[in-house]
Amino acid sequence: MTNYTNYEVEDFLHDDFFINWVLKGADEHNAFWNDWLLNNPDKKSVVENARRIVSSITVQPLDTTLSDTEVDELVGYIKNQLQHKPQNDNVVALKFNFSKYLKVAAILLAFILVGVLFVKTRQAGGPQLQQQLPGKPGSEYFSIINTSTDSKLIRMSDGSLAVLKPGSGIKYLKSFTKAREVFLDGEAFFEVHKNPAIPFQVHSSNMVVRVLGTSFTVKSQKDKQEFKVIVNTGKVLVYKAKKATDSSSDNQNSVTLIPNQQVTYQLKFKKETLPVPLILSKEIAQKEFTFDNTPFSVIVEKINRVYGVHIEYDKALLGNISLNASLSDRPLDEKVKLICKAVNASCEFIDGRIVISAQNK
Repeated sequence: MTNYTNYEVEDFLHDDFFINWVLKGADEHNAFWNDWLLNNPDKKSVVENARRIVSSITVQPLDTTLSDTEVDELVGYIKNQLQHKPQNDNVVALKFNFSKYLKVAAILLAFILVGVLFVKTRQAGGPQLQQQLPGKPGSEYFSIINTSTDSKLIRMSDGSLAVLKPGSGIKYLKSFTKAREVFLDGEAFFEVHKNPAIPFQVHSSNMVVRVLGTSFTVKSQKDKQEFKVIVNTGKVLVYKAKKATDSSSDNQNSVTLIPNQQVTYQLKFKKETLPVPLILSKEIAQKEFTFDNTPFSVIVEKINRVYGVHIEYDKALLGNISLNASLSDRPLDEKVKLICKAVNASCEFIDGRIVISAQNK
C-alpha cells in the first residue's frame, strides 16, 4: 500500500486509489481512508482540499448520471492531464479550480509585442524578418516567421504556448532545461508555465520582460521609440537590457508591476494604474469565463475574441450544446480541452491551428 504520509494536495490528485474513493465511495475505500485519517490528523486539511477539488467535478449530460465506466474514464483523464500539466475537468457543470492548490499550476502569461516589423514584414515577407530576428544564432534555436494571414499556434518544449500573429517572427530555445529565452518581433500572445527555477524572459527593443508568475501585454513600437507593458495578473519585472559597458545596478533600470498597472518607457519609466481593469485580470476573468447554460458556440467565440485565435469546429453539430463551466483561471489550451471533454469532442493543435472534432457518443 502506498505511504501517504508525505502527500500534498497535488500528490493526491495523481493517485487513482484516492480519486476512486472520492468519486465512487466504495466501502473498502471508506474503511481505509477513515482509518488513515484517524492516524494522520495533521493531513485532514490536505485531504479535504484534495477531496473538494475532485468532488467538484459533476457531469450532467442530458440530466444523466455517470456510469462506472465514465467515472473510470474521467479518472484516467484527470491523471493524464496532471502528468502533462495541471488541468481541471470542469465543464458541463464542471467547476474544478486547481489554482489555489497546485504548486505547478499553469500561469496565464499574455502579452502582445507590436513592433515596426509587424508592418514591414507584410510587405517584405519572411526572409527579411528572419534576418532581423534578434537572439543568438545556431541550431539550439527555433525561428518561425508567420507569413500567413492567420495566427499561428506554437508549442514550446515546456508546454508554453505562443499565438504568433501574421507578419510576426519569433526565435526561442529548442530546450528550456537551462534557460527560457524568447526573442520576438511583431505581435504574439503567450501562455507560459510557471517555473520559478527558470524564469521566462522576453527580449524586444533592447528591453527585457522577466516573468515572476503572471499574465501581461507588451507593446514595442520602434518607430515611436516606445515600449509598454500592461499587467493582468501576478507580477512582472521590466528592465532595460544592459550593455557590456553598463555597470549600473538592476534596481536603477527596472520596475515591478502588479495587476492593472502599466509602464511606458520613453527614455525613462513612467508607471501608471489603469482606470479600468483588464479582461484577463482576475476580477474580470471570473465573470467573463463563468458560463451558465451557455451555447458551445458562444463560449468558443469568447475564447476566439479574447485570445485572438480561430477555433475550427462543426457549428451545426456542436454549436447549440449548452454548458455550465468555470474557466476563469485556466490557460487557453486547457479551456479548449475542457469544453471539448464536456461535449465528447477532441481537439488538436495542428500546424498552428486549433481543430475540434466531434466523437461518437
